[in-house]
Amino acid sequence: MASLRKRGKHWYFRYVDADGAKRTVKGCSDKRATEEMARAAELAAARVKAGLSDPKAERIAREGRRPIGEHIAEFIAGMESKDCDPKHVRSTRTYLDRIVKLARIERVADLNPSAIMQAVAILKTDGPPDVPKRPAKEGDEAASKPKGLSARAVNAHLTAVKSLSRWLKRDGRTADYALETLGKQNEQADRRRIRRALTPEEAARVIRAAVSGPEAGGLSGPDRAMLYDLALGTGFRAEELATLTPERFNLDADPPTVTVLAGYAKNGREAIQPIAAALADRLRPWLARRAPGRPVFDGMTDRTADMLKGDLKAAGVLYQTASGVADFHALRAAFVSNLVASGASVKTCQTLARHSTPSLTIGVYAKASLHDIRGAVENLPDLTPAAPTPAEPLAMTGTDAVVTPISKDFGHHLATGGDGNGRTLPDAGVMEGSDSQASMGRKPLEASGLDASGRSLPDAVGSAPRRTRTYNPLIKSQLLCQLS
Repeated sequence: MASLRKRGKHWYFRYVDADGAKRTVKGCSDKRATEEMARAAELAAARVKAGLSDPKAERIAREGRRPIGEHIAEFIAGMESKDCDPKHVRSTRTYLDRIVKLARIERVADLNPSAIMQAVAILKTDGPPDVPKRPAKEGDEAASKPKGLSARAVNAHLTAVKSLSRWLKRDGRTADYALETLGKQNEQADRRRIRRALTPEEAARVIRAAVSGPEAGGLSGPDRAMLYDLALGTGFRAEELATLTPERFNLDADPPTVTVLAGYAKNGREAIQPIAAALADRLRPWLARRAPGRPVFDGMTDRTADMLKGDLKAAGVLYQTASGVADFHALRAAFVSNLVASGASVKTCQTLARHSTPSLTIGVYAKASLHDIRGAVENLPDLTPAAPTPAEPLAMTGTDAVVTPISKDFGHHLATGGDGNGRTLPDAGVMEGSDSQASMGRKPLEASGLDASGRSLPDAVGSAPRRTRTYNPLIKSQLLCQLS
């Protein structure tokens, strides 16, 4: 028999489940309603013990009655136990809270694609309700931008809620993956921020400007210069660079490497990135002054774009051009673009960029300059056909042959018309209107306008095609006798 106890304004009941374990469940502020809940729980446990109910179905039903907030809290706790990037965990929690609030989801059963798409529509139109709208100033770049979130930002919310739904199915809390069919937005059709890749000359100027520049972004000038140099040499993101400690550098290896732990990598996998020997030589004296176990860029703020913008200005490099903006993530685009320009294969570029597909590497991050494109076009083969010289004889093919004069002693034995078997062929190669046109290549009777049987022949020039006659050896022999 279940026991009841009141704590504050709510009643709690305690009962024994199907596995024999004692459980305490929060009920309602009304005692009778809590007693009904206790009887239902005992009845469900008894049915499982008697084999009249499926334990999995009972658990799914029990989990379905819990508030969605409890599931989210346990999902986030699981991410934290896996040593995921704290920033990624915080953003996932923020995205889930927004979706749940906008879609009015209270229980697991409310988690369906149509409800999520209603929340997505609000995010795309009005933006997140928990973010205060900054009034746009005159001439402000943000004044011309849409108020809602971009497709990329919306997809970040969808990724979070789809991960939650997948976890609920995998953990046995739901019978199916409810959001499996939920598609994502087309990011290429709604790109709000297009990045450009710094050219090698621009990157060198920015690094030189940072070395002699004042402290910014929580880093001194030389530290910022090394940050940019490392970003351009590894393609690591700002969040990944911020987690590096001296122990993550293996400069004596062949090749030298820098490692980002799996918990801090965007794809959740450990990244062991090879670096150039020249970069390793620049890192050695700089790392010698770093404290062991501490981040090498200790004190770096999250506003890396503003930090880079100051060094761009000092170097005389434009932050925004017709090709896009040069924020900190553009250094990663420069890394991939330089890989492609070096002639590396697509697979090599994809591996070093740590992308899931080669299309992402080449289509989004690799920025080809006009100079690179011109060089590639100039290397195409020249397909202009060479003109033959007048003295060059025709090459032997299936139909062309080297022209050789016919001997006069042998020429009268050859047929001068027809196909060599006595059959006539259409006249060819004779100038129209010439006297020899009607007789050249014809036998005596044909020249007189008669055939071998005495019938009239059509005109040689401009006539309709003659009917093909069957070759008769007897007629030919009689004709030769007459001519002799």
